Amino acid sequence: MNQRKPGIDLIRCMGLLFVVGVHSFLKNGFYYEPQTTTAMLLPNTFRWLFYSCNGIFMILTGYLKSSKKLEKGYYRSLAPILMGYFLTCVFSFPIRHFLLDEKLTVAQWIEKMVTFANYGWYVEMYIGLFLIAPFINMALDSSKTPKQLHAFALTMVFLTALPSITALNFIPDYWNALYPVTYYVLGAVIRRLDLRLKPWIGICGALAVAAGLGMVTLLTTDSGFSKGFTQGYGGFWTTLMVTLLFLGLHHVKLPECPARVLGWCAGGVFEGYILSRLFDVWVYARFPQWHEPGKYWIGFLCISLPIFIISLMLGKAVHTMAEKLTSPRKQKLPA
Repeated sequence: MNQRKPGIDLIRCMGLLFVVGVHSFLKNGFYYEPQTTTAMLLPNTFRWLFYSCNGIFMILTGYLKSSKKLEKGYYRSLAPILMGYFLTCVFSFPIRHFLLDEKLTVAQWIEKMVTFANYGWYVEMYIGLFLIAPFINMALDSSKTPKQLHAFALTMVFLTALPSITALNFIPDYWNALYPVTYYVLGAVIRRLDLRLKPWIGICGALAVAAGLGMVTLLTTDSGFSKGFTQGYGGFWTTLMVTLLFLGLHHVKLPECPARVLGWCAGGVFEGYILSRLFDVWVYARFPQWHEPGKYWIGFLCISLPIFIISLMLGKAVHTMAEKLTSPRKQKLPA
């Protein structure tokens, strides 16, 4: 019987918290604030830290699925994911239509669902990563030594992440789109070689990178955030933050009670990610007095944290329903 790893559940929940956190910067006016005072350093640091959210989920996918083989049962495990996504749409679309004033036709709502609009982009990405995972695992299986596994991971980082640290276009841009595969390979290599850092080293290292990025952003523009130094989810410094956090936290031990709570909550993270948009769209507009740098922390405590908790609880309910609808029904044995 497989035992849950509290560190993995902690990373899952932290990933959702970071998703809610990074989306808060889209809603509180942060990107329109001029980068002219040191008061922007702390918001910049946390924006960069929260930006590691999607990379956390991708590296986690590699860690968890690196032993999966190409077999019929593998594809059946995608059913709860698709059902969970479908149920989040069924739940959220009427709310968005009638309460959030997003007036669309039924055909347009269906189009949004099948094209994975809004936060559904992550579902679309995950499906592709899920489908290609067994073939990546074959390549990993053929790497017989730690040196070969390190070379595989470093090659992917070189192709997708390293170009972001320089303006020199020494790697064609189309390789950057493979960054989910880079995260997957990093997670798989971490598991196969049992790589780890002390938690305080991983956390402090990630915070140091985030603070450094915040300072660089502050120094490279007097205009809005996006006018300074920036990079995507697969950028080198983002990849480094994700890797440090994962290496520091995936193996942590927790007391039984917190571990059980995290284990229960972690089941709602995927669906909670999608459902969090309902609150992102509606809540932040109701508290404009907190949309300035000195009050971002109030907004995080009073808006972002409640959104995280409610999204997690709703996500858990939807996840439970999706599992029940997709689990194979047991046939009753004849008396």
